Amino acid sequence: MSQKLANETRPETIDAIDPRTLRTLHEQAAGNFGAALSTMLRCPVEVNLASVESISYGQFVQSLESPSCFHVLKAEPLADRLMLDIDTAILYPMLDRMLGGGAEDESPPRRAPSDIELPLVARITRLFLDELHAAWQKILDMTFDVLQVESHPRFLRVLPSDEPVAAIGFQLKVGNSIGMMRLCLPCRAIQQINDRRAETKNLSAAASAESSGAAECDAAVDVTVTLATTTLSAAELRTLRPGDIIVTETDAEEPLSVAVGGGPHFRAKPGACRGRKAIMLSEEQ
Repeated sequence: MSQKLANETRPETIDAIDPRTLRTLHEQAAGNFGAALSTMLRCPVEVNLASVESISYGQFVQSLESPSCFHVLKAEPLADRLMLDIDTAILYPMLDRMLGGGAEDESPPRRAPSDIELPLVARITRLFLDELHAAWQKILDMTFDVLQVESHPRFLRVLPSDEPVAAIGFQLKVGNSIGMMRLCLPCRAIQQINDRRAETKNLSAAASAESSGAAECDAAVDVTVTLATTTLSAAELRTLRPGDIIVTETDAEEPLSVAVGGGPHFRAKPGACRGRKAIMLSEEQ
């Protein structure tokens, strides 16, 4: 697809998830997938994030080879479908390695995978989806499953042609063979991800507030009861002894002052309850 065509028909991008976030997530997925694929194929494999761009679904499909290996994915809990395409230029060298070949690099056939090859393709796809799940788990816990595998994606109407999507390209190198894997995320799905992130944050904030409120309810608060106040001289204070009586200017029938948390809140009457000194609140101050 030419740069001119992309610029003429490029849809508006969305800001649901920052492109840098998409790039960081998929760079991690690419690195981990490369390591896991090297183990599966028993040979060095390089997987690099090649591109992250916003285009239309029609442009995405037109950029694919035909025949190809095109997967329609379900990504719970999202309502929209995702798409994953694997170039036959890199798919068949990987299948050849899985079957014990690969000593000599041959030109890959230009055909759709056979029924015998599809289970091997599923192993490669599952490996990639597991790494994709691990990377996306930081944003949203999604479960990926393959709903359909097609050879000619241009004839498959998963989305309207003008539907904006995020196209994420991965370059794979196996031996001397190089090819692309392309992940297609509808912008509506990215918006759903953003909405669910907001819901999760709101629920977390509510739970935190509830926890904080419960902690406040259980917190200890100082309660001080003032019987009376008066003024003594320094000389009188020095002569005080146990048993002395201090006469105040407060009437004996006057309510006591009750301070809660440092400030006066109530008036009360003195008394006793079950052998302990107590007060009975009478009014707010």
